[in-house]
Amino acid sequence: MSKKKIPESLQSMLDIYQQPFVLVDRQFTIVASNKAYADQYDLTPEEIIGCKCHKVSHHSDVPCIEIGEDCPHRRMFKSGQVEEALHVHTRPDGSKDCVEIKAHPIRGEDGEILYMGEHLRPIETHDMLDKSELVGSSEPFLNAIREANVLAPSSLPVLVTGESGVGKEKFAAYIHNRSLRSDGPFITLDCCGLSETLFESELFGHEAGSFTGAQRQKRGLFEIAHGGTLFLDEIGEISPTVQAKLLRVIETGEYRRVGGNKTYQADVRIVSATNRNLLDMVEEGSFRQDLYHRLAGHTIFLPPLRQRKSDITQLICHFMHGMEKQTPPTGEALRLLENYNYPGNIRELRYIIELAALKAVDGHICPEHLPEKLRHHHGGHEDEDASNENAAAATETPVSQESPGMRRRDDAVVLGQDTQKVLDTLQLCRGNRRAAARELEISERKLYRLLKRYEEMGIEVPRPYQ
Repeated sequence: MSKKKIPESLQSMLDIYQQPFVLVDRQFTIVASNKAYADQYDLTPEEIIGCKCHKVSHHSDVPCIEIGEDCPHRRMFKSGQVEEALHVHTRPDGSKDCVEIKAHPIRGEDGEILYMGEHLRPIETHDMLDKSELVGSSEPFLNAIREANVLAPSSLPVLVTGESGVGKEKFAAYIHNRSLRSDGPFITLDCCGLSETLFESELFGHEAGSFTGAQRQKRGLFEIAHGGTLFLDEIGEISPTVQAKLLRVIETGEYRRVGGNKTYQADVRIVSATNRNLLDMVEEGSFRQDLYHRLAGHTIFLPPLRQRKSDITQLICHFMHGMEKQTPPTGEALRLLENYNYPGNIRELRYIIELAALKAVDGHICPEHLPEKLRHHHGGHEDEDASNENAAAATETPVSQESPGMRRRDDAVVLGQDTQKVLDTLQLCRGNRRAAARELEISERKLYRLLKRYEEMGIEVPRPYQ
């Protein structure tokens, strides 16, 4: 096919796009390309004109729809609308790239679609930020990264807060890897489900015979993590007795093995994490206030996935990168994946993709490969809907303070009318409950009670941060 040189004005317009962009006709022929698209495949814009798009991106002699890909070209010419897809493209050296495609209809003066304007967004699947495998570029996620970068070089304790499944351990590893202790060990302890004796043994070690089953001497994690970082996951689960002993180590830098008399020096940075509200636990008396201030002087909130949905595509590509076969979702499946709220956060997304990939025998994740809860999900507002339903019920029905199991009338009023005011005030006060209560002119105890009710209803409550 003879190649026709495109006007310089059109080439200049295409080159405005920093990301790859091409014009493709109905026969899958590339009629114009910017430099970024050509560079993606080690070609020049002149060399790429006249080539079939599927030949360039897939090294295939037939259109991608005939090899099982979800083809946005055909859908766009049929619908006349912008169509999206997630593809795995092949570079000249055989390496694979995950790309997000947006196919735009380019019309002539009579309104007829002449070309597909294909915009590619390469998705980084390698470790963008560090060997900690953190993936994302949304503003809420990057805010947490910025805070981590400020705190990482010091040896100050850090508390990472966030829901289960948001990646708190990987985030703690990111802080360690950017600290002056990065050459030292990064040791993790899950605080859930450990008895007091076993927890002390894990942290401080024990001498032989110090308790039933302690047949040999054992080094504790403070000793193993010497010169590095000790990550205590779910710190809110430890008992008051262990809290006291942990506080002593933090304050004095000294500890003893269980059953031993020798004193050891702890040269360890502590990063802890929780999905619980430690301030509420302090108020209830189940968590020591002095330990809280030692651990949470520098707190970083890691947002749930529903607050960083623009990262979902990037996370999917990251998960696929580690799989044996590449199974990108179709456009329809991707929309379902992006529309779901993920109460289990990143961990839930990973499980969904891994299971769907096993079902996708034809090489693509389709809607039928996804869990039913995604296929019948109707948008990202269930938390707000639940709040509105409960608030309506509370304000429409008289509530007696004396009725057991019923909400207090003052709570119902705030839920029905001033929920957003409470949350906005708490956000402005950087999550500080005492300051927010003062601004709202209510007691701190009442604010705690309201926030607890919000959380029970699924409303996201701002956490304390620096």
